[in-house]
Amino acid sequence: MFCTECGARNADNSRFCTSCGHPLEPFVEPASEAQPVAEMQTTIDTSVTAEPVPVAESESQSEPETTVPEPQQTDEPSAGSVAQRKPPIAMMVTIVAAFIAVAVCVATFITYKMELWGPQTVPTVEASNAGDVAKQLADKGFIVKKQQQYSAIRKGGYIGMEGAKSGERIAKGSEVTVLESLGPGVPKGTVGSTAKQAETALKDMGVKVTEHEVVSENPGKVSVTMPADGQPVTDTDEGIHIGVGIEGDGVPVEIAGIDKDQAESELTGKGYTVTLEPRFSGRQYLGKIVGANPGIGVKTDATDVTLYYGVDASGRYDVLTGAKEHDMGDSKDIARTDRLAGSYCTEDGDCITMSTDESQKSDTTYYVSGEYNKVDSLNLCGVVQNANGCTPTNQADTEAVAQFSSLGNSLISGDTGAFELFKGLGTAYCGDDLAPLGPGYIYCDNGHLAKGDGMRQNSGETYKADDFFVYMPVDADLSAIESSGYFTNTSDYQPDKDRPYIIKRDNSDYKPAVIDSKATGPQYNPYIPNSNSKMVKFKEAPNKKNVYYLVETPIDWSLIDGTVASDGTADGDADGGVHSSGGSSDADSKSAAAWKELAGTYMFSSGAGAWDTTLWLKDDGTFTGYYHDDNLGDIGDDYPKGTRDEAKFSGRFESATKYDDGSYNLTCASDALAVEGAKGDERIENGMRFTTGDAYGMTPCGTFTVYPKGYAASKLSEKVRGQAFGGGYDSKFTSAPAIILVNDSTQEAFYQQRQ
Repeated sequence: MFCTECGARNADNSRFCTSCGHPLEPFVEPASEAQPVAEMQTTIDTSVTAEPVPVAESESQSEPETTVPEPQQTDEPSAGSVAQRKPPIAMMVTIVAAFIAVAVCVATFITYKMELWGPQTVPTVEASNAGDVAKQLADKGFIVKKQQQYSAIRKGGYIGMEGAKSGERIAKGSEVTVLESLGPGVPKGTVGSTAKQAETALKDMGVKVTEHEVVSENPGKVSVTMPADGQPVTDTDEGIHIGVGIEGDGVPVEIAGIDKDQAESELTGKGYTVTLEPRFSGRQYLGKIVGANPGIGVKTDATDVTLYYGVDASGRYDVLTGAKEHDMGDSKDIARTDRLAGSYCTEDGDCITMSTDESQKSDTTYYVSGEYNKVDSLNLCGVVQNANGCTPTNQADTEAVAQFSSLGNSLISGDTGAFELFKGLGTAYCGDDLAPLGPGYIYCDNGHLAKGDGMRQNSGETYKADDFFVYMPVDADLSAIESSGYFTNTSDYQPDKDRPYIIKRDNSDYKPAVIDSKATGPQYNPYIPNSNSKMVKFKEAPNKKNVYYLVETPIDWSLIDGTVASDGTADGDADGGVHSSGGSSDADSKSAAAWKELAGTYMFSSGAGAWDTTLWLKDDGTFTGYYHDDNLGDIGDDYPKGTRDEAKFSGRFESATKYDDGSYNLTCASDALAVEGAKGDERIENGMRFTTGDAYGMTPCGTFTVYPKGYAASKLSEKVRGQAFGGGYDSKFTSAPAIILVNDSTQEAFYQQRQ
């Protein structure tokens, strides 16, 4: 029977509809008002009866003649005609009901297929973003939840789903979990696990995983990681480091992050002599240990330990200064930029480094020193003749020191907690070279260095905007700096107040300021603060591109030998990407040790300075370099200062093999050697024509041999001796006065400047 509510077909003995649950009743055909249909069907007489015809008595008998009477006249149609012209009502009802049932079944089937009701099909995902996948599922009527986890997939990418599979039909309103990637990182709970468990969890992160043995109070377990447990990877080149605990002497990794007084007490109790020094740190490390010397986790017999603890802006003078005795009193002098060493990165991963190794200087690495008057270092004050000139005015012990200070208009002398860093000491330039400080045998002659008689006056000097930063420790008052008009524009960007950061100045819009050689009074560099006046405004307010945050790493992993547990490939090795000591991991470790030994600045030059190639080899085997060859006589109307062939290049050494005599064989990744721009490109800049050439001395980039300092000169080729020793060294040397890097293909030799 059919349901009168939804029209679905049901079994004859059903009491309720199996589709909608409505009560079922037997079907009864409707009757007319005169009589029930059943009675009408039984009383209709379809026969015709004739009356008998009497036979006359006088006549002989014969066959009776049968006559059919004419039908009786009536106003109603005969039953026979009704049966011939109209079907029974029951038949009509049956036909209609059957039609309705079929229609309902077809409509039900179609709407089911159209998913207007009933279970819904989980769509086949056609998006790479987890957010887009979640929307697709929500549009189908599912309840969607997101679950985030670390993976090799970029941040925000779609990993998969739980609770459903693409293509299957599940009830509308079912819960589906979309897995969203946080990018590579260290899953929470890695610290405390075994090395094997950590390697398994980290091998598919798509970044290099390096395993180290660290001194720990929990040997055999992962004691520390970088990034920290539960944190994302911020440097994909550096990847992930895991420290597996071992027993031994040294500062245990558990010291990192604990209260400085507790740390001092624990190490003193173990027989160490402890010195505490402050360093700028994030809020979570204030008053806690952020580093040590010897390094945290390093196995060592040393018993004298320096522990570094975190401070905010209120401790800036303790970080940057030291009490010194001067002629005019005991004052705090500003010099310790070496205490700012570390990596700093924007939110988007653009990073710069402050290094105490002068040889590492590059476009993204800045030299910091603890000494005065280092021209190539980032400094806190300009050129001064006495250290008292680098005393903040609010830290001077006497009025005389305050008056002599060159920092009267510097942030360090104020109460905002911030301070400026700049390169070059604020000195003038003679063309592209630093100008002499006064008349002498070397002087500036209309923008060119020249030799004189000791009395020639400088001319053509300019002040240029050089590397410049504003350092903001935690709790430095940015709003006060902005209110003072320090910045030209404004920004909606709000830096993280819980991390130290630096604001990098873009110098591209600052034009050189010409120095008046005839002026009788002092002239000041307008691009740094000085004792005379404030500098020109900092053009760009803090924004996402110029704010670099300190990357805090209490463990210095470069001090601890490590093996590569995963190379960062998606599939890893057959054993899950885990390497035991030896094999390729051992070779990688030996190469890493070689890069640290050989890192530095190398020069390949004529000796007279007309041309040279400078190579900066980093401690990871990568390098950058610059070649130039000047021809000051090749001039034109647009380039009166001459011409320069140049090449800015970069590349990578793949491996280093050390021989018994102390020399190394380096293999260059030839496909990684790249020169900025195309060969033959020309531009005119500051009156000189520049043409892009080859990376002279580095091509072809095949194999190189490195000879250590002290290597016997007799074992070197004549060409190497002439180039290496003649390039700034006496050719009579019987042994190499510095490390020599030789291109095996051309025998062109670079000598290391750092000795």
